[in-house]
Amino acid sequence: MGFHFINKNKLILVLVTVFTAAMVLFPQVTEAGSKSAIIIWANSIVPVLLPFFIFSDFITRTGNLEKLPSRVYPFAAACLSGYPMGARVSADMVKTGALGLEEGKWVLSYAMVTGPAFLMGTIGGFLGSTRAAAVVTAAHYGAALLNGFFWKTSPGSGDRRKEHKIPGRNREITGGNAGLLDSFTQSILSGFRAMALILAYLILFMIGMQLLDAAGLFRLIGNETVCSVLKGLLEMTAGSSMVGACNISLQLKTILTAVLVSFGGLSVIGQSVSMAEGSGIGIKDILLRKATHGLLAGILSVFLAGIMI
Repeated sequence: MGFHFINKNKLILVLVTVFTAAMVLFPQVTEAGSKSAIIIWANSIVPVLLPFFIFSDFITRTGNLEKLPSRVYPFAAACLSGYPMGARVSADMVKTGALGLEEGKWVLSYAMVTGPAFLMGTIGGFLGSTRAAAVVTAAHYGAALLNGFFWKTSPGSGDRRKEHKIPGRNREITGGNAGLLDSFTQSILSGFRAMALILAYLILFMIGMQLLDAAGLFRLIGNETVCSVLKGLLEMTAGSSMVGACNISLQLKTILTAVLVSFGGLSVIGQSVSMAEGSGIGIKDILLRKATHGLLAGILSVFLAGIMI
């Protein structure tokens, strides 16, 4: 049964209704959440990720990354583009028959990663330390590998792979400047679409956090670090920024951030579920794999932080 009892359309309708009511009843809270999200997005995400998204997408379009083995390509694409590209590519490959459903779920366990530009640039800025960012990066990718072993399953008898063709990725690049220019233009548009998606989820979850704050939940908890982690479980980027500002040791900041970044927060999980629509990969599959990824990253970061920080 799992999460099948949840009617996704009804859940979306409820969320839309709640946020619409919030915008009407609490306009100041909505405005504060939106402004906070836009500030984080404009100052910490766009400068680091937008150029990387554009050029990584261009490389993907023209560099034949799709010729990589079907179990490697989703991870490589995710490393180039960040969340939620791993979910998108894995789901596309299931839809086209490049991967069977169970094998696709396994690939998802290690392919849902973010990019090194975000880890070393954005997260490093939040922590104020290159060493701490290196620990988070190593823990994030190391835990992804371990997560793949944890979720490793043998494909079923009907779980056969075909030569994979990724919708929107496998396209003939015509010779000359015209073909390359068109590919670069499409990469720019793809980069801005990704930025818009990230901003939309960031705004929604920041408004949600502001509403919980206005309701007194975080004041009731009364601990800055715990509140920052809880917010990070909702929206990873905002929570990581808040953890970085907490009055705790750099080692603890690094460990908590490694957990949050690898779990991804409900915002990234929501983005990934949207990308996996129609593939048979559901919210339960994504949520459980990100939960174990976060746990493994936390364990690894404890050892790495003790050595490197």
